[in-house]
Amino acid sequence: MSHQNYRQSEVFAITTITVSIGVIGIVIGLTIPMVALRLNLVGISESIIGLISAAPAIGMLIISPFARRIVQWIGKRFAMLLATIISAISLLPLMGSLPLELLFPLRLITGIASGVMICLGETWINELSPDNKRGRILAVYTTVFTISQLLGPSIIALYGVADKTPILISVFIHIISIVLFLMMDQKTGDKLPKDTQEPNFSIIRFVKVAPAICGGIVFFAFFDGTVLSMFPIYGLSMGHTEAIAAMMISAILAGDAIMQMPFGWLADHMNRTRLYRICGVVTLLASLLLPLTMSHAFLIWPLLLVLGATAGAIYTIALVQIGQYFSGNDLMVANASAAMLWGMGNLAGPLLAGAMSEISSSSLPFLLVAMTGLFLVSTMERWNLGVEALNSSSS
Repeated sequence: MSHQNYRQSEVFAITTITVSIGVIGIVIGLTIPMVALRLNLVGISESIIGLISAAPAIGMLIISPFARRIVQWIGKRFAMLLATIISAISLLPLMGSLPLELLFPLRLITGIASGVMICLGETWINELSPDNKRGRILAVYTTVFTISQLLGPSIIALYGVADKTPILISVFIHIISIVLFLMMDQKTGDKLPKDTQEPNFSIIRFVKVAPAICGGIVFFAFFDGTVLSMFPIYGLSMGHTEAIAAMMISAILAGDAIMQMPFGWLADHMNRTRLYRICGVVTLLASLLLPLTMSHAFLIWPLLLVLGATAGAIYTIALVQIGQYFSGNDLMVANASAAMLWGMGNLAGPLLAGAMSEISSSSLPFLLVAMTGLFLVSTMERWNLGVEALNSSSS
């Protein structure tokens, strides 16, 4: 294959988009805890830290409704390239000390850039993936996201919160992504025709037509935000040391990362709705068993791996089903809606878990049980007749 043909290949485009989600994972996993710990060290109140930590998710919520318009103006490749550059620049001020009033808008800009990359990246990778391989391709995508999230805290642990090296590493990874976008020459799905009609589709219609997909996205965003922020506190309340509580998060993320490829393969070889529900039931059972196994070393570690694996698979399968049921304009709106739902779930998780922890420090498993139960309700066939009708009309 010639150099030019390689730049135009779907494999190179999918690789470039996957690297971009790795950049987002590093940004989330590294900068959110780093900023929170720095603020905590100088005595900033927890409410202010919580607000600034929420800024990236708010940024994603703000930009998501404009995703389709951005693509119509400049195309996906240029928009993602520009967002990557803005993300890298927004991190550079973190190498020094910033006035508190500048930190929130700076983190908001980082979130806006991340929102563009996630929304357009998930749309484009779905467009480029053949249906019989979509599960495995999106499993690689979500695995890279999880591993890069996991790397963030590890880099902080290695260098400390005051060191400039973690930010330099993050900026360097952005540069790799920028070079790949500059090299990429993928025309398929890049731009919307100028005369494309406005879609008669919206986030409200997306929720009505595909509540199971929406339920899976909100659930995993809630799960991700809650586990990262509140699981260490739950571990401490159950008598574990800080180190063990932190390792428990790593075990959940490791289960998520390791098992997405097998689940992606299953999503390509069995009924996706059935697999979706199975993952929900196993996640529910694992959440129920958490309080009973927290004090048993031989039981808790495999349970955390299972919990991370099946919760992560719910998100992977949700993305696969978006690509299965939607295309063209509707796919763009569906992914923008998914990004908004992710922001809502990721915001609500830590806030609700924090409020529940004020009542009882051991309330986290019950919150996970309730959220998983709501997800399973959203998958009931009676609520999903609209998406089944879409499936029938496309087959």
